[in-house]
Amino acid sequence: MKANMLIFTFLFLATALAIFGQDISYFMDKNIIKLNPIYYLTAITCISIFLYLITIVLTYILNKKNKLKKSNLDVYWLVILGLSMFVSLWSLVVLAMWWG
Repeated sequence: MKANMLIFTFLFLATALAIFGQDISYFMDKNIIKLNPIYYLTAITCISIFLYLITIVLTYILNKKNKLKKSNLDVYWLVILGLSMFVSLWSLVVLAMWWG
């Protein structure tokens, strides 16, 4: 159960950062340190992609240690890879448009 929650937490954090990265960068620009929001968005996008990569590696390791049920493993890989590819590509497109 802990393994499932850990994977879910990383997926949720990565997806939230990728989807709300623009809003977070504007918020940080106004309320934390006055810095161009594009730098915040770049950092948030990199963190989001890194969290997706951690989730993929973590799922692989937990599978090798038999901490995950074999019946759920196909669904895990489908959701993790499908979601991470789509959301990461979207956040990279948004970041590229911000950079011009």
